[in-house]
Amino acid sequence: MKRYLTRLALPVAGLLLVLAGWSRQGRPLATIDKISVLPASSCTRIVLESGAPLQNIQAAYAKEFPSVLVVDLGVVQAPPVPTLPGDGAPLVKDIKIQAAADLRVSLFLTLREPVPFRIFAEARRTVIELTSILRSGDSLVPPELQEELKQPSRKAVVLNEVEVVDKGDRMEVVARTGQKPIIHLFALDNPLRLVLDLYDAVFNQPTKTVPVGKYGLDKIRVGQYLTPPPEAVTRFVFDLNEPRRYTVASGPKELRITLPGDSSLLPGPSASAVKTETEIPAPVPGPPASQKAEVKPAAKNVPPSAAAAVKAPPAESPPPAEAQKKEAEKEPPAKDEKQKTLTIHDTEQKYAGELISPRFKDADLRDVVLWLGERAGLNVTFDPGVRGTVTGSFMDIPWDQFLDIILRDNKQGRSLEGNVLRIAPMGILAEEEKAQQGLRDAKEQSGPLVTKSFTLSYAKAKDILEVMKNKKSARGEIVTDERTNMIIITDVKEKIDLLENLITALDTPTQQVQIEVRIVEATSTFVRNLGIQWGAKGIADPFYGNQTSLQFPNKILVDGAMIPQGIVTKGIGGPLGGYAVNLPAPAFNSAVGVSFANVLDTFRLDIALSALETSGNGRIVSTERVAAYNNKEAYINQGRQIPVQTQANFTVTTQYVNAGLELRATPQITADGTIILTIDIQNNAADFSNLVNGIPPITTQSAKTTVGVSDGGTTVIGGIYRQEDAITRERVPFLHQIPILGNLFKSFSKTVQNRELLIFITPRILK
Repeated sequence: MKRYLTRLALPVAGLLLVLAGWSRQGRPLATIDKISVLPASSCTRIVLESGAPLQNIQAAYAKEFPSVLVVDLGVVQAPPVPTLPGDGAPLVKDIKIQAAADLRVSLFLTLREPVPFRIFAEARRTVIELTSILRSGDSLVPPELQEELKQPSRKAVVLNEVEVVDKGDRMEVVARTGQKPIIHLFALDNPLRLVLDLYDAVFNQPTKTVPVGKYGLDKIRVGQYLTPPPEAVTRFVFDLNEPRRYTVASGPKELRITLPGDSSLLPGPSASAVKTETEIPAPVPGPPASQKAEVKPAAKNVPPSAAAAVKAPPAESPPPAEAQKKEAEKEPPAKDEKQKTLTIHDTEQKYAGELISPRFKDADLRDVVLWLGERAGLNVTFDPGVRGTVTGSFMDIPWDQFLDIILRDNKQGRSLEGNVLRIAPMGILAEEEKAQQGLRDAKEQSGPLVTKSFTLSYAKAKDILEVMKNKKSARGEIVTDERTNMIIITDVKEKIDLLENLITALDTPTQQVQIEVRIVEATSTFVRNLGIQWGAKGIADPFYGNQTSLQFPNKILVDGAMIPQGIVTKGIGGPLGGYAVNLPAPAFNSAVGVSFANVLDTFRLDIALSALETSGNGRIVSTERVAAYNNKEAYINQGRQIPVQTQANFTVTTQYVNAGLELRATPQITADGTIILTIDIQNNAADFSNLVNGIPPITTQSAKTTVGVSDGGTTVIGGIYRQEDAITRERVPFLHQIPILGNLFKSFSKTVQNRELLIFITPRILK
């Protein structure tokens, strides 16, 4: 029986192993039926259509190639290679698919530039949404959203609470909406920012700024962007250090935006995924065959986009100036945003062309330049004197840097006019430049003069006159009219245009700052006084029948109250007309007098106790508000003036001295939204309790400083704390040292007085 079971167990175990291997390797894989590229105005969507949404998709930018987004689709059947739309996708340059040995499929998206992105499921599809970076001139609101905003009877969303939470591995922003809002996502550059707008949403709090400093995120800002009418928009701004993934979950009660912590979830693309062949340029007729270039570009480390020519401008062509964003593209003010470093002059040549890896041996210079012009999409022309050959091997070099090197080796130069690249010997280009400069100088010296007047709205004509004089020609003349605030310029037309642009830049509204000063004075006092008065009188006299038994002294009189009645000047009086120990409280509001005597009144003891205890608290709040232009001094004064008379040479002169709250402040608004304040505060008061010749002295409190404060923030620029403790004891010499009984020979007085002064400053930039 055992032998039979052993023989049966072996085939059963083998069958189980076969079934387990089939269940692991032979199970049906998820299938992606189609991959579509849907470009739009503010985003580009990569739509993966499958039987069900894909699970656990990971994505990150490759470290070696920052413009390549690697998407790990998991274990799926390799989908068909997608094709870009016929009119092209503005953001996506190329799409590649690679399947690994473990059946994991990766999607490589080569982009024009790295942008923020998110991945979400939509019905039976999985969507990779690439958020485009909007620049000057781009429409902020897409047409489809404009149609949705035109729908009537939309209920406003009130955001009473926006919570920013650091989860340890991600950053979450949760907004309580109460209903599903209309949202719009886009990105802005310089610096890179991810922006989310909530339409018909009201944020009932000041602009909220939360510094982060990790997860590739600098800070988060939430504020009211537009207020009704016609519509209310609340804006969430995420200042990014790098393009990265994010998620947005919009429900009926809340909106949740999440930025995961680690953006390097995936390894970079393998060499097989990025390997492309660079086409050999077609022969250019003209040079001998022996001088034609032998091009052997290396495929190593070439990004997936190497097969597509990058239409990048040469490095010497200046990048387009950043135009001012439209009013609709404004964002919540960056109150605590750090000031960026501005390069005024940099002699280092910057190159931004596509990376190439060419090899040449005795190639004709003109052939090589024609090949580069074709890759860059430029028209090329040569001066008849251009001659030279190119020999060299390069690896991953920008094509515009490569062009400069081969031209410099052959003593040639280049100039770019529009999209026409001209190659000529350096001497010819230098002579042409010198001739052009001479022509410009000649036009200035002999051209017709034009007179033009400009009326300024915000700047003073005399204030900008010095700046304007440095820009005029030798024949030019600039005069100002202070009555009409007008500048009249006479110069050649080229200089008139330059000066007009300069006036436009200088004649701009100056920001204003409202400064609120609050001075708080707090005082507290405590006084405790204790005093004692006592006296005694004793008589031994035959009149009372209590004389002594001695012949001498037969009568004795001991009197401890020798101060006659009516002359007591402090304390309280007693039956004996005064006290032997007269130590009353310095000031008292309660007193108790006790008198003891025998029947014959031959012995009497009088005691009086006086006491006082007082406490008090006071607070004085002085507030002033004043508005001032940026870098202009503001002055405000509140209080009274005290006349002070002086006499000299039989002449009486009256001078008025300020006794009140006086403020001088000069604000300076910095580039990052903070305010530097130069402040001089005087808080003077007249002391009428201590008159000198009928004139009260002035009690002064002042502060003068320069501080930096954020917009709407409050700082304490001055604090004076004064504490006075006084203890006074009056005692009878020697007798006050007797234990216990010594209290009958001393009085006690204690005074505690505290005074505190605080000065609060709150500046606000007026919008």
